[in-house]
Amino acid sequence: MRTIVLALVLAGFTIFRVQAQDDKLTTLMSEREQLVMEYQFYNQQNSNFWGKKSKNDLIAIIETLKKIINKDSELIGAIKVASIKKIAESTVENQREGKMTLEDQRIVNARIADLQSQIKILQSNIKKRERSIKDLQDQLDAADNVRYGKDRVIAVLAVVSFLLLLYAVFLQIRLSKAPKAKKKRA
Repeated sequence: MRTIVLALVLAGFTIFRVQAQDDKLTTLMSEREQLVMEYQFYNQQNSNFWGKKSKNDLIAIIETLKKIINKDSELIGAIKVASIKKIAESTVENQREGKMTLEDQRIVNARIADLQSQIKILQSNIKKRERSIKDLQDQLDAADNVRYGKDRVIAVLAVVSFLLLLYAVFLQIRLSKAPKAKKKRA
């Protein structure tokens, strides 16, 4: 019986510390402590002629124990109410956090989808630029080919003209030597 009372007292004190703001638990615990002191007082009484507990002492002890048991029942009920409140608050908080988590997750998913679409747009822009760069490179190569083709034609014509000039000079020299040779024969 004493171990149960001590266990309940310890449980009460533990709960008392946790629920210090709850006035009902505080008052119930102080009332219970007074009843325990009253029980200890009656338990120490030895009013009988023989130095033992009298009938009135035993009745007082039993009445005090009944009051302690009733007070413990009230404490247990108050503790249950407080724990139910705490569980309800915890559940509400968890649901609130769950909703916030879901909302945050939706926001993150929406942001990721937005970033992925931006990445796709940027990739398509990069491909378009690469195609335009390739087209411009092809145009540049074609222009270079045309220019180098003209340059080759000009170079060939320059070489041919130079050769014709040399041939003309060679013929001129030969013509100028030829009349001298005809004059000598005549």
